[in-house]
Amino acid sequence: MTNYYLILDLIALGGPLLLSFDKRVSYYKQWKAVFLAALIIAVPFLIHDELFTKNGYWGFNPDHLIGIYAGHLPLEELLFFIIVPFSCYFIYACVKYYMNGLNHQLINRIVQLTVLIYATVLIFTRPEGWYTATVVPASILTLFIWTRSDIKKPLGLSFLLSLIPFLIMNGALTGSFSDEPVVWYSELEKVPGRIFTIPFEDVLYAFTLIIGVSLLADRFQQGKK
Repeated sequence: MTNYYLILDLIALGGPLLLSFDKRVSYYKQWKAVFLAALIIAVPFLIHDELFTKNGYWGFNPDHLIGIYAGHLPLEELLFFIIVPFSCYFIYACVKYYMNGLNHQLINRIVQLTVLIYATVLIFTRPEGWYTATVVPASILTLFIWTRSDIKKPLGLSFLLSLIPFLIMNGALTGSFSDEPVVWYSELEKVPGRIFTIPFEDVLYAFTLIIGVSLLADRFQQGKK
């Protein structure tokens, strides 16, 4: 038995936490908005997660968990929905500061179109799979909300950059770097095949989580101005 999942959570948290006090980005000043947004967005994700785990659509290897559960979900999974958005919004904050001169409106449009095409391909590939059938509409709804917001913000580039650590962590959870996965998926509820060991749907899952938290955190911070 190892604490593999918890270690991954702490690694994901460590970098953004230590760099939060950089005077240029001053990420620590945005903590309240980000954590509040993450907590709110986590609610539907955790309900979805609980139902899927209970019904055996996916699950967790107890050999890599510390053994504390809320319902059917391990503590590490609960932390995932706070730590990952916190870390990804840090990337967003850095992009806003250091890459302000790019044409973010164009980048956003390209990312939005790509996500729409990707979601369409997935839903026509396995429309009866519960993971596919839930994550595609959620990503389309998130995409619609994003297009109705200020698209000049660098959300597109931030999402692309966030995908790198997100997919590395998901790869670690699904067995890319270990003999057995921490998280397993029913092949009947997802599109056939994987990105290495990562389900194709996880890209849209990441999109919905990251963009959703970013938009809500931005709204909270605008409300303070």
